[in-house]
Amino acid sequence: MDSREFRNTLGHFATGVTVITTTNGMENIGLTANAFSSVSLEPPLILVCIDKKASSIEALKKDRPFVVNILQQEQEAECWGFAKRGKDKFAGVSYTISEDGVPMLQGNLATIECRVDEIFEGGDHYIITGKVKKANYDKEKNPLLFFRGEIRKMKDLAVT
Repeated sequence: MDSREFRNTLGHFATGVTVITTTNGMENIGLTANAFSSVSLEPPLILVCIDKKASSIEALKKDRPFVVNILQQEQEAECWGFAKRGKDKFAGVSYTISEDGVPMLQGNLATIECRVDEIFEGGDHYIITGKVKKANYDKEKNPLLFFRGEIRKMKDLAVT
C-alpha cells in the first residue's frame, strides 16, 4: 500500500489533539500527539503513540510520570508550538507543575496525569500505555480536532 494514500485515508478519522508533557529531571519536555486513546476503565489506562524519532522519547520510560493535555479549540498555538523541534517549547505557555514535577498546560479541555506502564514497539512508533493517577476536564470548552491533515474546530466539520 502507498504510504501517502494510507496517511490520507487515516486523515478522515477526526481525532482530538494532545500535548504530552514530562520532564527528564533537568528540563520540561512536551510534544504534540493525536494518536491517543483510552484502553481500560479498571484499571484506568490510556495509550499514546510517539514517533521513534522524537527526541523526547528518552524521557518516557517505565514508571516515569507524564501528563496528557487534551487541547481545546483555543489552544491551536500550543498544538503547533509543541509539534516543532526546538529547545524551549514552554516559552510563553501558561502551565503549572503536578505533584510529580510534570508541567501541565493551563486551559485544557481535559488533563490526565499518568505513569508509564508499558512500552511496545509498533512500526515506526512506540505505543506507551499509562496508568492514570488523576483526571479532570472542563465541560464548557470544545475540542481542538485534527481532520484531513488540518487542525479544525467543531464548527469547521460541516461537510458541504
